[in-house]
Amino acid sequence: MPKAASYHGFPEMPEIDDLVDALFTDPPEVRWRVIRMLLRIEDSETINAVRQKLHSRIASFRGKMDWRVQTRLQLAMKTIQRPVRVNGYAVVKGKGAFTTDELVAADYELNKLDTVKAKPDIYPVVEFHVHPKMPDLKFLSDLRKAGISHAVLLATDSDPEDVDRPEIQDKLKKNFERSRFAESMSADKFLNTVRASLYSTTHVTDQDVADWVSDYPEMLFGFGSVNLSKSRQYVEEKLEYIEKLGLRGIKLLPYSQFFNPADNDNMDTLFQYCRRTGSIILSHSGCAAGPFEDPELSQDSRPELWEPLVKKYPDVRLVLAHFASYSSRLPGIWFTQAVALGKKYSNVYADISAVQYLLEDKEKIEHIRKGIGFDQLLFATDYPGPIYFGIEISEVVNKIKANPHITEEEKVALLGGNAQKILEIK
Repeated sequence: MPKAASYHGFPEMPEIDDLVDALFTDPPEVRWRVIRMLLRIEDSETINAVRQKLHSRIASFRGKMDWRVQTRLQLAMKTIQRPVRVNGYAVVKGKGAFTTDELVAADYELNKLDTVKAKPDIYPVVEFHVHPKMPDLKFLSDLRKAGISHAVLLATDSDPEDVDRPEIQDKLKKNFERSRFAESMSADKFLNTVRASLYSTTHVTDQDVADWVSDYPEMLFGFGSVNLSKSRQYVEEKLEYIEKLGLRGIKLLPYSQFFNPADNDNMDTLFQYCRRTGSIILSHSGCAAGPFEDPELSQDSRPELWEPLVKKYPDVRLVLAHFASYSSRLPGIWFTQAVALGKKYSNVYADISAVQYLLEDKEKIEHIRKGIGFDQLLFATDYPGPIYFGIEISEVVNKIKANPHITEEEKVALLGGNAQKILEIK
């Protein structure tokens, strides 16, 4: 690979025909493997050749195609239309992002890079909530610019076909009738909107997450995801698969996996698995995007529903994503519940992804301090969420570092100290 390239240390790229074939023939649960390879192609001639081959293959395809493969092809088409480049940075397999100056200083000998990598400042920073939907170069250079040493990548196990299960459809229709959507659309249109939201073109699977972690094991941790509304057999097999992949936690989305934590038959199976493996549970809390912005459709994401479980399993850590506060209409919607639950149970944590505004409010800071405490708070941004609004992760980090209402000890704990402890980062 030439020294000016953006990716170093990776195996040689497969032939174009093999890349295109894999987009059709890879198992549906392998979403990003070939996409990430396509993103490493830097010359326009090769990109054009891939584009032509893919167009031709799609046009000649006959027969029924798995809907997950269809969305993989959509993502591939988008990828080769707009390659992503980041000036001044390159990615090294097994290590992460480095500046081009560092690569020059190491004379492009990859084993020397650790000696030239910039040392972190007094604040160790760990990003606890990442959806790896961006090219490695963009994602890892953003972490590097922000001084982030480690990150947690999250899978998402949601299934549009769940909407057609009678018990879930009945539940959705009842919630729909109480929601604001009932005034502007039919129930059928609403159900189609929900289906479309459950498997976007940037959906990430357990295998995807494991692939990213295997490429950068020194800096990334992976959490798988399991849909607890499905059968006991499905849950047990999924947990066995997640353990086999070596993933360190479980990501849950009660609102889009259609389960109530306080009333689900698979909860003991999950918590016993986490007790045995030391896995961490990270569950969405608060409202969510799309149709789930309405509180009536996100009721299963209330923190209070977790109390019987965190009481029964004090040795299993539960992280409430978004501090139960995300809501475009009612910001801070279940913040008080999250603070109260964390004060009562030391195994309950909260991450601040997408709700960093909480730390700009002196009253909320004091509420946190007297309740759950900064020792149970985790830095997170919901990456790539901030960049959709023109905000760099480094800006989020620097704002916390400069916050005059948070002590230095609290900043160290929040930005990385707490995450280092529960992830056992040396």
